[in-house]
Amino acid sequence: MKELCSYVWEEDIEPSEFEERWCSVISSYGLTDNEWLDTMFDKRASWIPAYFRDLFMGGLMRTTSRSESENSFFGNFMNSNLTLVEFLMRFESAMYAQRWKRSKLIAESKNTFPDLETPHPLEKHASEFYTPVMFSEFKNEWVAAYFTCGVKILEVTTSDSIPIIDREKDKVYYVNFISDEMKLNYSCKKFGRHGILCRHALYVLKEQGLDNVPDQYLLSRWSKLATCQPICNNVPHTLIEDCNSLDVRRHKIGTLWSEVFSCVTLA
Repeated sequence: MKELCSYVWEEDIEPSEFEERWCSVISSYGLTDNEWLDTMFDKRASWIPAYFRDLFMGGLMRTTSRSESENSFFGNFMNSNLTLVEFLMRFESAMYAQRWKRSKLIAESKNTFPDLETPHPLEKHASEFYTPVMFSEFKNEWVAAYFTCGVKILEVTTSDSIPIIDREKDKVYYVNFISDEMKLNYSCKKFGRHGILCRHALYVLKEQGLDNVPDQYLLSRWSKLATCQPICNNVPHTLIEDCNSLDVRRHKIGTLWSEVFSCVTLA
């Protein structure tokens, strides 16, 4: 099970590589006739991370985890014996507690400065952009880029990709940096899944002498100023157009309810 799980939850392999490793384990342990494993393999595209490498999964939470978290939070304020009035009062208290915690986190994010592991300006730039939690994830990749990654000199490649050896994972990854567009193409695809640049891409940026993370690789959802942005979708439309479309939808809904009430009155 340990060997099988190491392949199942590996995010750095392609689907074809996963299938090869899965079949190798199944064959090695004589599990070719196991009905349950055959069923799970047939459904592999629905649950194996290797098949979701090109999908953004940042912030994804399991449904059960979310419900359990909410139940635990509201359980501190409520019980099954409350009257309706008591329920509403305690619900307001719960909302106040959430708003207070949110304000506290925003204040800490804006007014505290995390410790830096290196003197490189690129890390300092990231610390000024990311929230403390997301900067912690960025710093893990940055430290790995700084101390465990390097260019594999003996690797022969016919493309413009740079072979980066990850000594921690004992694996070679490929990164292509287009300087004119400040664009990165990389084989591990971490940014596409989690919204944080991988250690291999960061290593290339460091060696290219960049002092800032390129803007297209800084997602606003991880920014300290994310809560200060408008909630309307202003891309590619303007904020005024969005508000106008919202008014149109409200007008249609109001007209629909008027027709419903008219029918009820006539009936």
